[in-house]
Amino acid sequence: MKKISFSLIRRRNQTISFLVFLLLTVIMFATLFSNPWYKVPVEWYFIPVLGIVGSFILPAFTGRHYCGQYCPTGFLADSMPLKNKAGKLLKSKALQVLMVALLLSIFIVSFLPWNMGLPEKMTLTYWDAVINKLWILWLVCPFAIALPSVIMLGLSKGGRTWCNYICPWGAIATWFGKSQLKINDNCTGCNECVSSCSQPEILTKAINQKSEIHKSCLVCLSCVDTCENNAIESTK
Repeated sequence: MKKISFSLIRRRNQTISFLVFLLLTVIMFATLFSNPWYKVPVEWYFIPVLGIVGSFILPAFTGRHYCGQYCPTGFLADSMPLKNKAGKLLKSKALQVLMVALLLSIFIVSFLPWNMGLPEKMTLTYWDAVINKLWILWLVCPFAIALPSVIMLGLSKGGRTWCNYICPWGAIATWFGKSQLKINDNCTGCNECVSSCSQPEILTKAINQKSEIHKSCLVCLSCVDTCENNAIESTK
């Protein structure tokens, strides 16, 4: 039986996710540019809601599976060099905590009684104001912070640098999630899988200890594709 290529499945998932995200982005900006002072249509309210669900709820069940398989930024990150040249600063927990604090601050600030200079007809009620600010600020996160960071760090330090060490959504998924993969007794210690991993330090540790791979793993499954001994399996 021909072995399933998880890398091909991942690229298919990422491509679809990226194209959907791109289409929604074009529609959203077209709506704003065509009538910038119009109250954000109710059909767009699901965007910050999805962000909240994706950040805090799904990781408890799927770990970082979304990060590795479906995140639209992964489409860009996996198109860049695999090299892992992130230094101590980029890998530091302090930087990751700082990014999570920034994300939570943006979320909390949306609920404070300020109107961001928006016309009165956009903020007729408190909750109108909250939703509009959430929606606008949620655009700021991916376009002003995440996207430039993914590209700059990907080209200079390695494609998945942002995802592995800095992304606040990834950090939350790690904190709330569970380990998804483990090394079984089939492992011979050849380390072939390490060469295909964007975060080799956690894979190497799991191989040495014949243990679960740390829950910060992206679950991109490149290691599963590389391993000829079927030594990497699901923890479930």
